[in-house]
Amino acid sequence: MKKILLKFLTITVEETGPEDMEHALRVATAVLLVEIARADFVVEPVERQRLRELLEHQFQLSASELDAVLEEAEADADKLVSIQHITRLMNDHYDHAMKRRVIEMMWRLVYADGEKSHYEEHLIRQVADLLYLSQSEFIQARHLAEADSGQF
Repeated sequence: MKKILLKFLTITVEETGPEDMEHALRVATAVLLVEIARADFVVEPVERQRLRELLEHQFQLSASELDAVLEEAEADADKLVSIQHITRLMNDHYDHAMKRRVIEMMWRLVYADGEKSHYEEHLIRQVADLLYLSQSEFIQARHLAEADSGQF
């Protein structure tokens, strides 16, 4: 993903195929979800399963595609220094509704294990700010995830 992100930061989108862009956005979304799963320092099996479900549902991925995206996302998350290049990519290519959906997916993953840590909330707030979402959108996404735990 780093190679793709660097490519997007140095050349125009027209020079990059739509498949590459779609893949980069899927991996970027997955990286944020991996980061939120790791934020409380314990990744429960229920969180791993929920992460898979969220990505599969959002992007209609086959099992092999999902495995590939998650493998790349976990490797990228291991090397992640800052989430700003991820949110920049999302700001450039996701509409406002999809950015809200990313925050909602993050909240749904937080509630997968039934507990919310302040580390998780801080990370989601940071991502929401970088995606230019309002405080009310941040709160609405949280309430929706709380009310619909286990749903998409």
